[in-house]
Amino acid sequence: MKERTVTLVMASCLSITLSWLTTCWLVRGMPGEKPIEAGVSPQQPDRTGPIAELDVEKLIVRRELIVSDTGKPWEEGFERQEIPRGVYARSLGTGIAGVAVRGRLIKSEIDDPFDDRFHSINGDGSPRNAPGHISWNVWQEDAWRQVAIIQGERLEQGELGLQGEHRGGKLRFQTFRPRHDEPLTDAIITQGRMSVGGGGYGGGGLPSPTKVLELWGGEMQAQPLSPPQLPRIVAAEGSGENSYAIVALGAGGDRSQPSPGVTAQGLATLEWDSVPGADAYIVQRNGQDYSGTLWIEGAVKRWRDAGQTESLVVEQ
Repeated sequence: MKERTVTLVMASCLSITLSWLTTCWLVRGMPGEKPIEAGVSPQQPDRTGPIAELDVEKLIVRRELIVSDTGKPWEEGFERQEIPRGVYARSLGTGIAGVAVRGRLIKSEIDDPFDDRFHSINGDGSPRNAPGHISWNVWQEDAWRQVAIIQGERLEQGELGLQGEHRGGKLRFQTFRPRHDEPLTDAIITQGRMSVGGGGYGGGGLPSPTKVLELWGGEMQAQPLSPPQLPRIVAAEGSGENSYAIVALGAGGDRSQPSPGVTAQGLATLEWDSVPGADAYIVQRNGQDYSGTLWIEGAVKRWRDAGQTESLVVEQ
């Protein structure tokens, strides 16, 4: 009887000990693991920092999406201009739906032409003849103000003799005049034709062309390429005397007269000012074409004579 009592006591102690160890394991975790706090499910531990990577099949954002290293949608100090820190998107439920992007917006495709479309329709299902435009804006008077617009439009009924359903389209180029709050049309391109002029607010003023090229309120004037001004010597390495002159080239290959010549003591680094209408330049050395065709960016061109037929362009 005494041995049976001892056995029962030992069994009870073992049961209590196992129960306590099990409870500790569930609450605190295995040895070496971070303890699980009370009230937190073991399957979903508490996270105080950002998730390094999230892999989902579908992500539904009902209000806002912010991609930002600071966690804020706008660059500090530029909240009024709404310059995003990265990407900011909002749904229609917030007012005006849209996406704001900082930096480059790169759109790509493989084995298929890239396609960027503007879709717009009236609420009753009828076509909207001006489905969208691209505008360039400046921050002025505490708001973004448009300065130039390119708009795609469907030709109106009766325009150019069109009737019924059709897909005839045109491009309208508009700019804002100084101290005037509405854009005026500068050019219309449609059906292989173009009209150039001005006037009219929004869609009025400049008619669609009926000829290949129409000029309204002005005349065509051809401007020949002027010769470049005297080039400036920035440096010379002193190996011997060389004379230099610059020739401007038009987009069609037309040449200007050479600039006035300049003499340097050795192989020179030159600068010269851009010529209106010039697409490229040729440097002449000692009266002969020398550099080959040069395409150089900027209002001031800089070039270094490297002592070779195709000489080095030095950028500003």
